[in-house]
Amino acid sequence: MLDPALEESLAETIKEAGQPETVARRLTAWLRRMAQGSPVEEDEARFLTAVFEVLDLEDEDAD
Repeated sequence: MLDPALEESLAETIKEAGQPETVARRLTAWLRRMAQGSPVEEDEARFLTAVFEVLDLEDEDAD
């Protein structure tokens, strides 16, 4: 179980970074899964891929 304050801070930080709320939800799910025990490497890769898919990596300074 994750500390609710950690979940709230994570969501707030991701929002401040201009990322979609989905990023926070997926990272929170990944952290919860890791807190339950030793995840299989394949599971870690799947969760990280899910997070990377929703990150907004567009360069704001690009013309």
